[in-house]
Parts: sequence; structure tokens; C-alpha cells
Amino acid sequence: MVKLINSKWFQHSVFWMLSIYAIGSYFSIASLFKFIDFFYALLFHVPLFFLVYVNLRILIPQFLDQGKHLKFLLSIPLLLLSTYGIHELTFEVLFPLMDSDYYMVSFTEWQVLISIFLIYLVLTTLIKLSKSWYKLQQVEKEKLSLELNSLKTQINPHFLFNSLNSIYSQALVKSEQTAETVLELSNLLRYMLYEVGEDQVLLAKEVEMLENYIELQKIRLEDQSKVQFLVKGNLDGVKVAPLLFFPLVENAFKHGLKRDDSEDYVRIELTVNAAISFSIKNNLGEIDDMEKGRYGGIGLENVRRRLELIYPDRHVFEIKKSEQDFQVNLILK
Repeated sequence: MVKLINSKWFQHSVFWMLSIYAIGSYFSIASLFKFIDFFYALLFHVPLFFLVYVNLRILIPQFLDQGKHLKFLLSIPLLLLSTYGIHELTFEVLFPLMDSDYYMVSFTEWQVLISIFLIYLVLTTLIKLSKSWYKLQQVEKEKLSLELNSLKTQINPHFLFNSLNSIYSQALVKSEQTAETVLELSNLLRYMLYEVGEDQVLLAKEVEMLENYIELQKIRLEDQSKVQFLVKGNLDGVKVAPLLFFPLVENAFKHGLKRDDSEDYVRIELTVNAAISFSIKNNLGEIDDMEKGRYGGIGLENVRRRLELIYPDRHVFEIKKSEQDFQVNLILK
């Protein structure tokens, strides 16, 4: 049924049937719509068919869609004149050739005819432009969806790379915590694979996964008090784009806890009220050769791009950097 409704043949047929009924009713002498009215309306539509399809098939594609607006406007008087001529030929030449019991002439004044022609010209142009705009919006929406999915897939390898490094370090020293770390990683990957397919997820679930990730990272720390994660406000029913905070947390652990000395720290705070505020701060550690290359900014650029796509004009994203500290503040309005 939906396929039939979306069919051009169906849409055009419905348009012309309604048009024939409207014209027949408009010119009808009697109160009821009779066959003579239908027959007159059908003849009246011969020039209208010409007008509409020349506009749809030639003028709009060749001029309007190509940005040649002046040529489109200049072609309209010629089209109206041609349509008027076909109208006169229909009633003065075509109809007399028909074997009909009716006597019919075009008794409509030229001013009324031109007005009707202009109405059909404007109406069909607006319908065509609205359909083109709708298709363009659909294409943009599909492109946006593809880009967002691409950005999500960029997160997974980056996160996996960092986590496997932790497991590798534990395996080298045959740590008893290796199995626990693998289990934590398994839970996080399950979340990423099966629960982030939607455009938005519950913030409470996202926070739970962040807590799991933080616990996974704290396993390798001697002093786990260096990491603080504070959540304020009511999370019930609040939704957010999935995996939006993960790259920021990854980045903080990557740079702030690489030496595991007394100066290392990561402080995270999430506040929910009229807006969602996420702040994360870490000490600025030494940057190695790999981080100076193209891998260094993937996480932050990923977040920045996703914010532009999902929360346009509804977010604040600030990065503050000093000689000792690195801080990111994110507000979702």
C-alpha cells in the first residue's frame, strides 16, 4: 500500500482526478456535477496537461534546478501564451472534429484563464520543489546517519587498543587480576556491540559503563584514590547520545595516569539539572612520539564532530590546557 501511494503514477492520477472534479464543479451550471461538466472539464485540462508537464519536465529541471532563475521567469510568459493557444485550439478546432451531441465553446474570459493557468503553474512548482526538498532532507539524513555510525566505529578500536594494553601489561607479570580485567572488558564490549545502536541511550546506563571502564583502569593503579568520579543530580529517564563521554575518559587516563606517580590524577564530575554537565580534569603527562602523530587527537575530534552533528547549537565544548593540567568541559543543553 505504501509503495502504491509513493508511486508517481498514483500521485499524478489522484491529482488530475481531483483537478477535473474541481474544474467541472467550478464551471458547472447546475447544482449537481453532470457528465457534461465532466466532459467540459476534461477538454479544459488538455492545455493544463501541457502546462504542467512542460513545467515539470523541462522548465524546472533545465532552469530552476540548475539555479537559472531568470531564465525560468522569462520562460513563464511564453508557456502561458502557448497554453492559452492550445486552449483556444481545443475548443475551436479539436472539439468540432468530435462526433458529439454537445455544443461547447470556451466562454471563459482570458483574464480568468491566465489566472487559472498561473495557479496550476505555481501549485505544481511548489509541489515539485517541496518533494525535491524532502528528498534532499532524506539524503542528508542518511549521510548524517552514516557519518555518525562511522564515528561510533572509530571509538571502539581506540578504546579496545587502550584496554588491551592494560591486559597485556598484566599478562606480562602474570597478574591474578588479568581474568577480572578481561571480564570487565567483555562487559564493556557487549555494551558497545549490542546496546548503543540507538540514537540515544539512558544516561544511567552510560554512567554504569563509565564506572566499569574506570574500575578496569584502576586495576593497574597502586593508589586508586587518584581517580575520582562524582555524579550529581537525578539521572532517571535522562537520555544522551551513546559513547559521547568515553573518548574523554579514555583521553584522561591515557595522558594523566601514564607514570603512576604522586602527581597523577583524573577527576570526573557529571551533573544533571537543567542541562547535562560533564567535566574531566587530569594532570598533563609527557607526550610520547606516537601521541605527537595522527593518533593523538582522534578522541577529542571524534567528540567534537559528534556534538556538531547531534547537538548543533545545543552544546558547549571547552578544552583548557596549562603546563600542569588538561581539562575538558562539556555541557549538553
